[in-house]
Amino acid sequence: MRIAHRHDEFIFDRIQFAPNTRSSRACAALFSIGIACALLMLAAPAIAQSLTPAWVEVGEGGKMIARIVVADPQKCPPILINALNHHMTFRQPLPDGLRPVCEFEIPPGTRSATINSRPLVLAKPDTDRVIAIGDTGCRIKGQQIQNCNDPDVWPFKKILAGAEIDKPQLIIHVGDYLYRESPCPEASQSFCGGTPIGDNWDAWNADFFTPAARMLARAPWVFTRGNHEDCNRSWRGWFYYLDPRPWNGTCDAYSPPYAVTLGALELAVLDVSAVKENDLDEKQIATYAAQLSSIHPENSWLVTHHPFWGFRTDFHGGPPVPIVAALQAAWQKAAPTGFNMILSGHVHLFEYVSVDHGLPPQLVVGDGGTEMSVPIQVSTKGMKIRGASVVESRSQNQFGYSLLSRNGNLWKLELKNQNRDVLVTCTVPGSSENCQGGGGQ
Repeated sequence: MRIAHRHDEFIFDRIQFAPNTRSSRACAALFSIGIACALLMLAAPAIAQSLTPAWVEVGEGGKMIARIVVADPQKCPPILINALNHHMTFRQPLPDGLRPVCEFEIPPGTRSATINSRPLVLAKPDTDRVIAIGDTGCRIKGQQIQNCNDPDVWPFKKILAGAEIDKPQLIIHVGDYLYRESPCPEASQSFCGGTPIGDNWDAWNADFFTPAARMLARAPWVFTRGNHEDCNRSWRGWFYYLDPRPWNGTCDAYSPPYAVTLGALELAVLDVSAVKENDLDEKQIATYAAQLSSIHPENSWLVTHHPFWGFRTDFHGGPPVPIVAALQAAWQKAAPTGFNMILSGHVHLFEYVSVDHGLPPQLVVGDGGTEMSVPIQVSTKGMKIRGASVVESRSQNQFGYSLLSRNGNLWKLELKNQNRDVLVTCTVPGSSENCQGGGGQ
C-alpha cells in the first residue's frame, strides 16, 4: 500500500489518505488484521490537509526546525516530541499566493519527533554522509525552455531518488530552486503546457516540493539562497518556506551569515544572492568582506550560491572565464581563515577547483536538474584568480549530485550522475590533481 496525498503526488507510506471514503476503506482493511481504526480516523483530517511531508531543516548553531505546508493555517498538526504533544505554529505573515507553513523549533536533546504519525529524521551530531546539490528547477524563461515532462531532461526527482540509496544524513542545497519564470510558449506546450510560473505556491510546488518530497521526509536539509531567490525574483517563497530564521514579510538583500555545527561537521552559510556577477561593486565588496570577517570557523565548509573561484565558458569562444570578482575581492579584503572548502552552485556544471596561496578548494554542484551550462573543454590550469593561480580543476557537464563521506579527518567526494554512475572521485580537502576521473582541466 502507498500513501499519496491528493494531486500533490508526495508519498507518505503504506495507506492513501483522503477525506472520509478512502480513510474508511483503509480503516476496514486494517481492522481485518486486528489493528484499531480510531487513531487512523482521527489522524486522517490532519494528513489530508497537509500539502507536503513534514521536513527538518538545520539553522544557526545546528538548531533544528520542523516545517510542513498545509491547506488551512488553523489546522496545524501537533508535533510529538519525546512522546509529548506540542502545538506547531502558523508562520506569519503569509504572502499572497503562497500556502501556509506550520513550524516548530525542535528542542536540544530531542530523541524523537513525529508529525502526522510519521517520525522525523533528525540531524545527527556525528554527521558523516552528506549530499550536495543545487540549481534544481525546470528552466522556463523566454526562449530557454526545458522539457519539464521528461525525467531525463529535467531529472531533479530522479537524481534525488538515486541519492536516497546513498542514505545521506544531511542534504545541502546551494540555491536556485525556482526556474519557472515565463509563460510556456505555444510552440513548447509538450514541454511545459499548463505549468505554473512565478513566486507562488503552485510554482514552488512544481519546481521543488513535489520532486523533493521523498527526500524532504528522509533527511534533514540545509538550505542556501540563490540569485533566483534575490529581492527581484522569488524572495517571498524563499524566506517563507526555506529560510531557517523568523521572518517579517520583507526582503533582506544581505541576510546575516550563520554557522551550523553538527559534531565535527561545521558549515558557514553565506547569502551572496545579491552579488553583481560582472561588477566590482565596492559596497558589495565591503559588505561581504565584513560578513566573512564576522565568521570565526576552525575547520569549516563555506556554503554559498555563487562560487568564489568558479569558471564558466566564454560566450565568445575564448578561454574559460573566472566569475564573481566581487567575492574574490571580498575574500582578499577579509583574508578569512578556518575554511577548508567552499561549496557553491550557480554554474550549471560540476567543478572541483584547486588554487594556490593556501586558498581552500572550490566545489561547484550546479548540476542538480536545471538546463546544463556549456561544458568547459579548455584547461584552466595556471589561470589567475585575483592574485592566485589554478593548480588544477575537474569539470563535468552531466546532471548529478555530489556525495561526501567522512574518512577520518578527510572526506571522500564522489560525483554521481542521474544513473548513479561515479564520474569523479576526490579527497576533500585536497588538490584536484589527485582526483580520479573527469579529466584535468
